[in-house]
Amino acid sequence: MTDRFEKSANEIEALVLKAARGGGLSLGLAEDLAMATAFLDLDQLAICPCHKDGAATVIPTALDLVAAGEGPQTVVADRATLDAYVASIEHHTGQNLVWNATQKGAVFQRFEPTKPAALAPKGRRVIPATLNEHLTDMAAKTLVPETENSRIGGAGAGLTDND
Repeated sequence: MTDRFEKSANEIEALVLKAARGGGLSLGLAEDLAMATAFLDLDQLAICPCHKDGAATVIPTALDLVAAGEGPQTVVADRATLDAYVASIEHHTGQNLVWNATQKGAVFQRFEPTKPAALAPKGRRVIPATLNEHLTDMAAKTLVPETENSRIGGAGAGLTDND
């Protein structure tokens, strides 16, 4: 059995988006997490951020409050997830986030209009097998069960996809 899988950035982003939806995140928060995944060091990820009570909820909320001038904001999250969200928000806004890492997370201070250091998205990379399996299991929670009732209710391709 392979213990690592090579995937494109788009494959990883799509998998994380589906897993986040399966973990109970709203579409907007799931999209934010998927965008941050472009900067996420998968080998350093300490805990899956795809759950509705996790980092994928608290980090974007804190960043929104800081952007609205309501800083500083303290968040509890693992370092890899924090780094990914910070890189993503700086990349997409063109502003520098002033923040400090703490033992259990970070304190987001404020945004400054100065141009942040250019960080390139990570692109194609290897995803550990355990993380791949976990994300795939979470993504599967968004699927409709294969039952006659689900088909009657409109699930599946029906007669339009008969190849």
